[in-house]
Amino acid sequence: MATSDSQVDVVIVGGGFAGVTAARELSMRGRRAVLLEARDRLGGRTYTKEHDGHPMEFGGTWVHPLQPNVWAEINRYGIETETFPVVEGLRQAIVSNGHLVDLSDDDVARAVEALDEFCAPSMALFPEPYAPTWGPDPEGLGDRSLRQHLETLHVKPEQRDWVEAMCCLLAFGPLDQAAATEFFRTHALSGWNAAQAMAALSATKLVKGTRALIEAIAGQAQLAEFRLGATVRRVSQTGDGVRVEVEGGESVDASTALIALPMNVLNSVEFEPPLSQVKRTASQERHAGVGRKTFVKVRGDIGNVSVLAPEEQAVNWVVTYARSPQGSWLIVFSADPSRLPMTAFDDTAGMQEALQPLLPGAEVDSIVGWDWADDPLALGTWCIYRPGQLARVLPDLRTTEGRLFFAGADSATAWRSFIDGAIESGYRAARDIDDSLTS
Repeated sequence: MATSDSQVDVVIVGGGFAGVTAARELSMRGRRAVLLEARDRLGGRTYTKEHDGHPMEFGGTWVHPLQPNVWAEINRYGIETETFPVVEGLRQAIVSNGHLVDLSDDDVARAVEALDEFCAPSMALFPEPYAPTWGPDPEGLGDRSLRQHLETLHVKPEQRDWVEAMCCLLAFGPLDQAAATEFFRTHALSGWNAAQAMAALSATKLVKGTRALIEAIAGQAQLAEFRLGATVRRVSQTGDGVRVEVEGGESVDASTALIALPMNVLNSVEFEPPLSQVKRTASQERHAGVGRKTFVKVRGDIGNVSVLAPEEQAVNWVVTYARSPQGSWLIVFSADPSRLPMTAFDDTAGMQEALQPLLPGAEVDSIVGWDWADDPLALGTWCIYRPGQLARVLPDLRTTEGRLFFAGADSATAWRSFIDGAIESGYRAARDIDDSLTS
Protein backbone atom coordinates (compact mmCIF):
# COMPACT_ATOMS: atom_id res chain seq x y z
CA MET A 1 0.00 0.00 0.00
CA ALA A 2 1.36 3.44 -0.89
CA THR A 3 0.33 6.82 0.39
CA SER A 4 0.12 9.26 -2.52
CA ASP A 5 2.46 12.23 -2.73
CA SER A 6 -0.54 14.37 -3.61
CA GLN A 7 -1.55 14.07 0.02
CA VAL A 8 1.84 14.29 1.73
CA ASP A 9 4.35 17.13 1.65
CA VAL A 10 7.04 15.40 3.68
CA VAL A 11 7.71 11.98 5.15
CA ILE A 12 9.70 12.10 8.39
CA VAL A 13 11.88 9.12 9.27
CA GLY A 14 12.41 9.00 13.03
CA GLY A 15 10.21 9.93 15.98
CA GLY A 16 12.67 11.44 18.42
CA PHE A 17 12.52 15.06 19.51
CA ALA A 18 13.91 16.30 16.18
CA GLY A 19 11.37 14.47 14.04
CA VAL A 20 8.40 15.25 16.28
CA THR A 21 9.34 18.93 16.58
CA ALA A 22 9.66 19.16 12.79
CA ALA A 23 6.26 17.48 12.40
CA ARG A 24 4.63 20.09 14.63
CA GLU A 25 6.40 23.01 12.96
CA LEU A 26 5.47 21.81 9.48
CA SER A 27 1.88 21.23 10.59
CA MET A 28 1.69 24.78 11.89
CA ARG A 29 2.85 25.92 8.45
CA GLY A 30 0.02 24.00 6.81
CA ARG A 31 2.19 21.14 5.56
CA ARG A 32 1.00 17.55 5.71
CA ALA A 33 3.50 15.03 7.04
CA VAL A 34 3.69 11.32 7.76
CA LEU A 35 6.13 10.41 10.52
CA LEU A 36 7.48 6.85 10.54
CA GLU A 37 8.92 5.51 13.80
CA ALA A 38 10.23 1.95 14.18
CA ARG A 39 9.66 1.84 17.94
CA ASP A 40 6.28 1.44 19.61
CA ARG A 41 6.68 4.89 21.16
CA LEU A 42 7.96 8.37 20.39
CA GLY A 43 11.10 9.75 21.99
CA GLY A 44 14.06 8.04 20.34
CA ARG A 45 16.96 8.01 22.80
CA THR A 46 14.75 9.49 25.49
CA TYR A 47 12.63 6.86 27.19
CA THR A 48 10.48 7.36 30.28
CA LYS A 49 9.34 4.07 31.79
CA GLU A 50 7.31 3.47 34.95
CA HIS A 51 9.06 1.06 37.28
CA ASP A 52 8.47 0.35 40.96
CA GLY A 53 6.21 3.39 41.17
CA HIS A 54 8.73 5.83 39.66
CA PRO A 55 8.95 7.48 36.21
CA MET A 56 12.49 6.40 35.33
CA GLU A 57 14.45 7.99 32.50
CA PHE A 58 16.33 5.22 30.71
CA GLY A 59 17.69 7.72 28.19
CA GLY A 60 18.15 11.49 28.01
CA THR A 61 17.13 13.20 31.23
CA TRP A 62 18.50 16.63 32.06
CA VAL A 63 17.33 20.04 30.86
CA HIS A 64 18.26 23.54 31.96
CA PRO A 65 17.40 27.23 31.37
CA LEU A 66 20.79 27.59 29.65
CA GLN A 67 19.37 25.39 26.90
CA PRO A 68 17.05 27.88 25.18
CA ASN A 69 15.07 25.66 22.84
CA VAL A 70 14.02 22.95 25.26
CA TRP A 71 13.34 25.51 27.99
CA ALA A 72 11.07 27.47 25.66
CA GLU A 73 9.12 24.27 24.97
CA ILE A 74 8.90 23.48 28.68
CA ASN A 75 7.42 26.93 29.31
CA ARG A 76 5.16 26.66 26.27
CA TYR A 77 3.44 23.56 27.62
CA GLY A 78 3.78 24.27 31.32
CA ILE A 79 5.84 21.14 31.97
CA GLU A 80 6.86 20.83 35.63
CA THR A 81 10.57 20.60 36.44
CA GLU A 82 12.53 19.74 39.56
CA THR A 83 16.09 19.96 40.83
CA PHE A 84 18.03 16.74 40.51
CA PRO A 85 20.08 15.60 42.27
CA VAL A 86 18.50 17.02 45.41
CA VAL A 87 21.01 19.48 46.87
CA GLU A 88 19.76 19.53 50.45
CA GLY A 89 21.83 17.20 52.60
CA LEU A 90 23.78 15.93 49.59
CA ARG A 91 26.92 14.01 50.48
CA GLN A 92 29.56 14.44 47.76
CA ALA A 93 32.60 12.23 47.42
CA ILE A 94 35.29 11.10 44.97
CA VAL A 95 37.20 7.84 44.60
CA SER A 96 40.82 8.97 44.33
CA ASN A 97 43.90 6.77 44.39
CA GLY A 98 41.71 3.87 45.40
CA HIS A 99 40.26 5.67 48.44
CA LEU A 100 36.81 7.13 48.99
CA VAL A 101 37.19 10.81 49.94
CA ASP A 102 34.33 12.99 51.15
CA LEU A 103 34.28 16.46 49.61
CA SER A 104 33.39 19.70 51.36
CA ASP A 105 31.79 22.59 49.50
CA ASP A 106 35.24 24.19 49.31
CA ASP A 107 36.70 20.98 47.87
CA VAL A 108 34.04 20.93 45.17
CA ALA A 109 34.64 24.61 44.41
CA ARG A 110 38.34 23.94 43.86
CA ALA A 111 37.51 20.97 41.64
CA VAL A 112 35.21 23.16 39.56
CA GLU A 113 38.09 25.66 39.21
CA ALA A 114 40.22 22.80 37.90
CA LEU A 115 37.52 22.04 35.33
CA ASP A 116 37.60 25.69 34.22
CA GLU A 117 41.35 25.29 33.75
CA PHE A 118 40.80 22.08 31.77
CA CYS A 119 38.31 23.87 29.50
CA ALA A 120 40.44 26.99 29.01
CA PRO A 121 40.62 26.52 25.19
CA SER A 122 36.84 26.89 24.90
CA MET A 123 36.90 30.67 24.51
CA ALA A 124 39.27 30.56 21.53
CA LEU A 125 37.66 27.52 19.88
CA PHE A 126 34.03 28.55 20.45
CA PRO A 127 33.95 32.37 20.70
CA GLU A 128 30.36 32.30 19.36
CA PRO A 129 29.07 28.93 20.62
CA TYR A 130 25.65 29.24 18.96
CA ALA A 131 27.20 29.84 15.55
CA PRO A 132 27.58 26.93 13.08
CA THR A 133 31.34 27.49 12.83
CA TRP A 134 34.20 27.45 15.31
CA GLY A 135 37.91 28.08 15.61
CA PRO A 136 40.52 28.93 14.61
CA ASP A 137 42.34 25.85 15.90
CA PRO A 138 46.08 26.38 15.28
CA GLU A 139 47.02 23.82 17.96
CA GLY A 140 44.92 21.05 16.42
CA LEU A 141 42.80 20.59 19.54
CA GLY A 142 40.03 19.14 17.42
CA ASP A 143 42.17 16.04 16.98
CA ARG A 144 42.87 15.68 20.72
CA SER A 145 41.06 13.15 22.90
CA LEU A 146 39.82 13.86 26.41
CA ARG A 147 42.46 11.46 27.70
CA GLN A 148 45.24 13.36 25.92
CA HIS A 149 43.98 16.70 27.19
CA LEU A 150 43.78 15.39 30.77
CA GLU A 151 47.53 14.82 30.59
CA THR A 152 48.00 18.59 30.32
CA LEU A 153 46.11 19.28 33.57
CA HIS A 154 48.40 19.72 36.57
CA VAL A 155 46.34 20.01 39.74
CA LYS A 156 46.05 18.06 42.98
CA PRO A 157 45.19 14.35 42.53
CA GLU A 158 41.69 14.60 43.99
CA GLN A 159 40.87 17.53 41.72
CA ARG A 160 42.26 15.78 38.68
CA ASP A 161 40.27 12.63 39.44
CA TRP A 162 37.14 14.74 39.84
CA VAL A 163 37.70 16.36 36.43
CA GLU A 164 38.39 12.94 34.91
CA ALA A 165 35.14 11.62 36.37
CA MET A 166 33.27 14.55 34.85
CA CYS A 167 34.86 13.74 31.49
CA CYS A 168 33.57 10.18 31.86
CA LEU A 169 30.03 11.45 32.44
CA LEU A 170 30.10 13.76 29.42
CA ALA A 171 31.84 11.34 27.05
CA PHE A 172 29.97 8.26 28.27
CA GLY A 173 32.61 6.22 26.54
CA PRO A 174 36.38 5.56 26.71
CA LEU A 175 38.21 8.85 27.15
CA ASP A 176 40.82 8.02 24.52
CA GLN A 177 38.02 7.80 21.94
CA ALA A 178 36.09 10.99 22.83
CA ALA A 179 37.12 14.41 21.54
CA ALA A 180 38.25 17.05 24.03
CA THR A 181 36.30 19.61 22.01
CA GLU A 182 33.08 18.03 23.27
CA PHE A 183 33.71 19.41 26.76
CA PHE A 184 35.05 22.71 25.40
CA ARG A 185 31.79 23.19 23.47
CA THR A 186 29.61 22.52 26.52
CA HIS A 187 31.76 24.90 28.59
CA ALA A 188 31.36 27.64 25.97
CA LEU A 189 27.59 27.15 25.73
CA SER A 190 27.46 27.61 29.50
CA GLY A 191 29.04 31.06 29.40
CA TRP A 192 32.60 29.66 29.56
CA ASN A 193 31.89 28.76 33.17
CA ALA A 194 32.37 25.28 34.63
CA ALA A 195 29.87 25.72 37.46
CA GLN A 196 27.17 26.66 34.97
CA ALA A 197 28.21 23.78 32.72
CA MET A 198 27.73 21.33 35.58
CA ALA A 199 24.28 22.75 36.24
CA ALA A 200 23.34 22.47 32.55
CA LEU A 201 24.53 18.86 32.43
CA SER A 202 22.81 17.50 35.51
CA ALA A 203 20.77 19.86 37.66
CA THR A 204 17.17 19.84 36.37
CA LYS A 205 14.79 17.18 35.09
CA LEU A 206 11.11 16.89 34.20
CA VAL A 207 8.89 15.67 37.04
CA LYS A 208 6.81 13.41 34.81
CA GLY A 209 9.66 12.52 32.48
CA THR A 210 10.65 13.48 28.97
CA ARG A 211 7.61 11.67 27.57
CA ALA A 212 5.42 14.48 28.95
CA LEU A 213 7.21 16.99 26.74
CA ILE A 214 7.36 14.96 23.54
CA GLU A 215 3.70 14.00 23.87
CA ALA A 216 2.82 17.68 24.27
CA ILE A 217 4.75 18.59 21.11
CA ALA A 218 3.22 15.71 19.14
CA GLY A 219 -0.23 16.74 20.30
CA GLN A 220 0.03 20.00 18.37
CA ALA A 221 1.09 18.37 15.10
CA GLN A 222 -2.50 18.29 13.87
CA LEU A 223 -1.69 17.81 10.18
CA ALA A 224 0.84 15.06 10.84
CA GLU A 225 0.15 11.34 10.93
CA PHE A 226 2.29 9.29 13.32
CA ARG A 227 2.90 5.64 12.43
CA LEU A 228 4.61 3.60 15.13
CA GLY A 229 6.21 0.22 14.52
CA ALA A 230 7.14 1.34 11.02
CA THR A 231 10.72 0.29 10.24
CA VAL A 232 12.08 2.10 7.20
CA ARG A 233 14.21 -0.03 4.87
CA ARG A 234 14.67 2.10 1.74
CA VAL A 235 14.48 5.77 0.72
CA SER A 236 14.63 6.55 -2.99
CA GLN A 237 14.57 9.89 -4.75
CA THR A 238 12.92 10.40 -8.12
CA GLY A 239 12.73 13.45 -10.30
CA ASP A 240 9.65 14.81 -8.58
CA GLY A 241 9.59 13.27 -5.11
CA VAL A 242 10.67 10.70 -2.57
CA ARG A 243 9.48 7.17 -1.88
CA VAL A 244 10.05 5.68 1.57
CA GLU A 245 9.60 1.92 1.83
CA VAL A 246 8.68 0.31 5.15
CA GLU A 247 9.30 -3.24 6.31
CA GLY A 248 6.24 -5.28 5.39
CA GLY A 249 5.67 -3.74 1.98
CA GLU A 250 4.08 -0.37 2.71
CA SER A 251 5.53 2.76 1.12
CA VAL A 252 4.94 6.49 1.43
CA ASP A 253 5.38 8.94 -1.45
CA ALA A 254 5.97 12.61 -0.71
CA SER A 255 7.53 15.73 -2.16
CA THR A 256 10.40 15.68 0.36
CA ALA A 257 11.75 13.61 3.23
CA LEU A 258 13.31 14.46 6.57
CA ILE A 259 15.79 11.90 7.87
CA ALA A 260 15.82 12.28 11.66
CA LEU A 261 17.84 9.20 12.62
CA PRO A 262 20.90 8.90 14.87
CA MET A 263 24.18 9.12 12.97
CA ASN A 264 25.10 5.58 13.96
CA VAL A 265 22.09 3.98 12.24
CA LEU A 266 22.06 5.86 8.91
CA ASN A 267 23.62 2.85 7.19
CA SER A 268 20.75 0.62 8.36
CA VAL A 269 18.59 2.28 5.69
CA GLU A 270 19.23 1.87 1.96
CA PHE A 271 19.32 5.19 0.11
CA GLU A 272 19.02 5.61 -3.65
CA PRO A 273 21.03 7.48 -4.71
CA PRO A 274 23.46 6.67 -1.87
CA LEU A 275 24.12 9.23 0.85
CA SER A 276 27.36 11.18 0.76
CA GLN A 277 30.54 9.29 1.54
CA VAL A 278 31.02 11.41 4.68
CA LYS A 279 27.63 10.42 6.09
CA ARG A 280 28.19 6.74 5.29
CA THR A 281 31.69 6.74 6.81
CA ALA A 282 30.50 8.55 9.95
CA SER A 283 27.73 6.01 10.44
CA GLN A 284 30.17 3.14 9.98
CA GLU A 285 32.79 4.40 12.44
CA ARG A 286 30.11 5.68 14.88
CA HIS A 287 30.56 8.23 17.64
CA ALA A 288 32.17 7.45 21.00
CA GLY A 289 29.10 7.15 23.27
CA VAL A 290 28.72 3.55 24.46
CA GLY A 291 28.13 3.93 28.23
CA ARG A 292 25.47 2.35 30.42
CA LYS A 293 23.01 4.19 32.64
CA THR A 294 21.39 1.81 35.10
CA PHE A 295 18.85 2.14 37.90
CA VAL A 296 19.97 0.05 40.85
CA LYS A 297 17.96 -0.60 44.01
CA VAL A 298 19.97 -1.18 47.18
CA ARG A 299 18.72 -2.19 50.60
CA GLY A 300 17.85 0.46 53.17
CA ASP A 301 17.99 4.23 53.09
CA ILE A 302 21.55 5.16 52.08
CA GLY A 303 20.87 8.89 52.23
CA ASN A 304 21.30 11.54 49.56
CA VAL A 305 24.66 10.81 47.92
CA SER A 306 26.62 11.74 44.80
CA VAL A 307 29.88 9.83 44.38
CA LEU A 308 32.24 10.21 41.42
CA ALA A 309 35.12 8.02 40.26
CA PRO A 310 37.74 8.29 37.49
CA GLU A 311 37.87 6.08 34.41
CA GLU A 312 39.81 3.25 36.04
CA GLN A 313 36.70 2.39 38.07
CA ALA A 314 33.87 0.35 36.57
CA VAL A 315 31.31 2.88 37.88
CA ASN A 316 31.96 6.60 37.39
CA TRP A 317 28.95 8.14 39.10
CA VAL A 318 26.31 6.97 41.51
CA VAL A 319 23.58 9.31 42.72
CA THR A 320 20.45 8.82 44.83
CA TYR A 321 17.27 8.84 42.76
CA ALA A 322 14.65 7.89 45.35
CA ARG A 323 14.94 6.65 48.92
CA SER A 324 12.93 5.04 51.68
CA PRO A 325 13.63 2.77 54.66
CA GLN A 326 12.68 -0.18 52.43
CA GLY A 327 15.33 0.61 49.83
CA SER A 328 17.02 3.29 47.75
CA TRP A 329 17.03 3.62 43.97
CA LEU A 330 20.33 4.86 42.55
CA ILE A 331 21.31 6.04 39.09
CA VAL A 332 24.58 4.38 38.13
CA PHE A 333 26.73 5.66 35.24
CA SER A 334 29.42 3.48 33.67
CA ALA A 335 31.28 5.24 30.87
CA ASP A 336 33.08 2.10 29.71
CA PRO A 337 30.85 -0.95 30.34
CA SER A 338 33.70 -3.29 29.40
CA ARG A 339 35.19 -2.51 32.83
CA LEU A 340 32.13 -3.88 34.61
CA PRO A 341 31.91 -7.48 35.77
CA MET A 342 30.31 -9.64 33.08
CA THR A 343 27.32 -10.25 35.36
CA ALA A 344 26.72 -6.60 36.28
CA PHE A 345 23.48 -6.29 34.32
CA ASP A 346 22.22 -9.85 34.66
CA ASP A 347 22.97 -10.59 38.29
CA THR A 348 22.93 -8.36 41.37
CA ALA A 349 26.28 -9.74 42.59
CA GLY A 350 28.19 -8.25 39.66
CA MET A 351 26.70 -4.78 40.12
CA GLN A 352 27.23 -5.01 43.88
CA GLU A 353 30.93 -5.71 43.27
CA ALA A 354 31.22 -2.71 40.92
CA LEU A 355 29.57 -0.37 43.44
CA GLN A 356 31.80 -1.19 46.42
CA PRO A 357 34.56 1.40 45.76
CA LEU A 358 31.90 4.15 45.68
CA LEU A 359 29.40 2.77 48.20
CA PRO A 360 31.15 0.30 50.52
CA GLY A 361 28.70 -2.18 51.99
CA ALA A 362 25.88 -1.46 49.54
CA GLU A 363 23.67 -4.50 48.96
CA VAL A 364 21.97 -4.64 45.57
CA ASP A 365 18.40 -5.88 45.34
CA SER A 366 17.48 -5.26 41.70
CA ILE A 367 18.67 -3.68 38.45
CA VAL A 368 16.82 -2.13 35.51
CA GLY A 369 18.03 -0.12 32.52
CA TRP A 370 18.49 0.05 28.76
CA ASP A 371 21.55 -0.78 26.65
CA TRP A 372 21.56 1.91 23.96
CA ALA A 373 24.80 0.71 22.40
CA ASP A 374 23.16 -2.67 21.70
CA ASP A 375 19.84 -1.15 20.59
CA PRO A 376 19.68 -1.57 16.77
CA LEU A 377 17.70 1.68 16.49
CA ALA A 378 20.39 3.68 18.31
CA LEU A 379 23.72 1.80 18.30
CA GLY A 380 25.03 4.25 20.87
CA THR A 381 24.12 6.72 23.58
CA TRP A 382 24.07 10.49 23.13
CA CYS A 383 26.40 11.63 20.36
CA ILE A 384 29.95 12.36 21.50
CA TYR A 385 32.28 12.92 18.58
CA ARG A 386 35.60 11.15 18.25
CA PRO A 387 38.74 13.23 17.75
CA GLY A 388 38.54 14.86 14.32
CA GLN A 389 34.84 14.22 13.72
CA LEU A 390 33.77 17.77 14.58
CA ALA A 391 35.39 19.26 11.49
CA ARG A 392 35.16 16.18 9.27
CA VAL A 393 31.59 15.05 9.97
CA LEU A 394 29.36 17.74 11.46
CA PRO A 395 28.91 20.09 8.45
CA ASP A 396 27.98 17.21 6.14
CA LEU A 397 25.57 15.56 8.58
CA ARG A 398 23.16 18.47 8.24
CA THR A 399 23.69 19.05 4.50
CA THR A 400 20.64 18.53 2.27
CA GLU A 401 20.95 15.90 -0.46
CA GLY A 402 18.46 16.47 -3.25
CA ARG A 403 15.01 16.18 -1.68
CA LEU A 404 16.38 14.75 1.55
CA PHE A 405 16.75 16.97 4.61
CA PHE A 406 18.48 15.92 7.83
CA ALA A 407 17.89 16.64 11.51
CA GLY A 408 18.74 15.23 14.90
CA ALA A 409 20.60 15.85 18.13
CA ASP A 410 23.75 14.43 16.50
CA SER A 411 24.02 17.34 14.05
CA ALA A 412 22.65 20.30 16.01
CA THR A 413 24.44 23.64 15.90
CA ALA A 414 24.67 24.35 19.63
CA TRP A 415 23.56 21.84 22.30
CA ARG A 416 24.39 18.88 20.11
CA SER A 417 23.60 15.49 21.70
CA PHE A 418 21.06 17.10 24.05
CA ILE A 419 17.26 17.28 23.81
CA ASP A 420 17.75 20.99 23.18
CA GLY A 421 19.87 20.25 20.12
CA ALA A 422 17.28 17.85 18.73
CA ILE A 423 14.56 20.48 19.07
CA GLU A 424 16.78 23.14 17.50
CA SER A 425 17.49 20.93 14.49
CA GLY A 426 13.78 20.17 14.14
CA TYR A 427 13.05 23.89 13.95
CA ARG A 428 15.74 24.37 11.29
CA ALA A 429 14.70 21.41 9.18
CA ALA A 430 11.01 22.39 9.17
CA ARG A 431 11.89 25.91 8.09
CA ASP A 432 14.15 24.68 5.31
CA ILE A 433 11.59 22.15 4.06
CA ASP A 434 8.82 24.75 4.05
CA ASP A 435 11.02 27.15 2.09
CA SER A 436 11.88 24.44 -0.45
CA LEU A 437 8.22 23.54 -0.94
CA THR A 438 7.32 27.19 -1.42
CA SER A 439 10.03 27.99 -3.96
